[in-house]
Amino acid sequence: MKKYFAFIASLLLMLFSIPALAAPLRVFVADINAVGAQNKDELKLTLQTLLASRLNSDKITAVGSAAEADAIISGTYVTIGKIFSVDAMAKTSAGKSLTRAFVQGESQDELIPAVGKLADKLSSELTKIYFTDHTAELTAPPVIASPPIKAPSALLAPKSDIIKKEQVRPVPVSEFIKPQEYEHYSTSGWVSKRLSGAANLLAMGRSLPDGDREIFLAEDHRFSFFHQGKQMKLLSDIELKPSEKIISLDTIENGKSLDVYVTIIRSDELASQVWQVQDNRLVKVAENLPYYFRSFSLAGGPKRLYAQSMGRSADYYDDMSEATRNGAKITLGKHIVLPRFGNINNFNQFTDSEGKTFSVVINPDDYLVVYDQDLQELWRSNDKFGGSELYFQVDDSENYRVTGKNQRWIFMNQRIQVTSKGDVLIGKNEGFWILGDARKYKKGSVYCFYWNGSSLEEKWRTRDTQNYMPDYYFDETPNELLILQTVQRSGITTRGAASLAIKKVE
Repeated sequence: MKKYFAFIASLLLMLFSIPALAAPLRVFVADINAVGAQNKDELKLTLQTLLASRLNSDKITAVGSAAEADAIISGTYVTIGKIFSVDAMAKTSAGKSLTRAFVQGESQDELIPAVGKLADKLSSELTKIYFTDHTAELTAPPVIASPPIKAPSALLAPKSDIIKKEQVRPVPVSEFIKPQEYEHYSTSGWVSKRLSGAANLLAMGRSLPDGDREIFLAEDHRFSFFHQGKQMKLLSDIELKPSEKIISLDTIENGKSLDVYVTIIRSDELASQVWQVQDNRLVKVAENLPYYFRSFSLAGGPKRLYAQSMGRSADYYDDMSEATRNGAKITLGKHIVLPRFGNINNFNQFTDSEGKTFSVVINPDDYLVVYDQDLQELWRSNDKFGGSELYFQVDDSENYRVTGKNQRWIFMNQRIQVTSKGDVLIGKNEGFWILGDARKYKKGSVYCFYWNGSSLEEKWRTRDTQNYMPDYYFDETPNELLILQTVQRSGITTRGAASLAIKKVE
């Protein structure tokens, strides 16, 4: 009888252990190096996304970071003439090699099917290794767990939403992982309720005597005027024609009134408008203006309005100029010479402790680049910044034989903001994937840098948002950071939704 009960107990133990076999293998696909190919950065991300999606199955799950992965896959794409080869290696998080695989093809048309074959090879080998190891674990003798060792002095994480280097401390030991906001509620932030419309752009107007702010949000074909106090109060909503797309939204004080500059693309050409706030209403004062507009503090100085033209065959033409409005007429003044890759939307300047002025831009590959007074490159970031889903299209049929496309997509990147102290702020979106030419991001943050004499060094950054961050604005007077988030993307039958968060920079 004792043997019978022992047999039943062993059988039950094995049955309750079987779910461990069902736990999927967590795999992270790292960057895939591209050799001999054009558009290397875009191709790396494309291959990474394709391989990760094709590895996903009931036994393998692709995760978003190496820290949460059981296996890490890296690879190399090589092309010689028309022939390509994709080689991949899987390793454990400790660096131990698990398996290798490769595929090759004779044209770019074979690339996507080849990545699928590569994923099948890797999946087959990794599944064998992983499930063999787990089967061995079931038949191994039981191990009596020792009592957990308490950390000597587990310090709690900071309450602030702003992460600074000196605040990096050990994480509390716990069986459950909770966001810091649930463990220690931060009283320095404010978050709006769900706002109708997946807004792409944010602009701040005046701070009012009662403590409210004037806030402007823009979607593709609509922009809205709010008062932000305890809640977001909608005052005016302007809808444009379906053929008109908003690609920039800016405000500038004009005497006692506030002007709102709406940069609009219509049929491949700029047709921008100016609206004015009058008695909490928006009134159009100018239209069909052939300029990109932007109002910002160049090198942390006074906020001014700037304009730049579009060329016949170029997305941006000539230098950026200071601009003034007289009625419906725009007058261009002082010219600002832009460095390489610079345009009105991705450029700013900052000064160092000696008063020297430097230029900073986001280049086409999303790296921060700093230039000296002679517009010679001084420094380039190792990490990518910026990232935006907002774009416009222009006719590019003359290059169809080269690109295979009739239209060219121009993406509007995150703007660079510079404070009066010389700090450089820039947004960063991650979780990138592409579908055709469209981009999608899933989380964002804002970084603050200072110039240490030789490079831009991180001063602080925000915690990652749980959604795509299309725009941000740092209000320097109250030291508050406004962060726009997309909580639901727009679709055929819906405008989507957004929210606005305000964080105190302490």
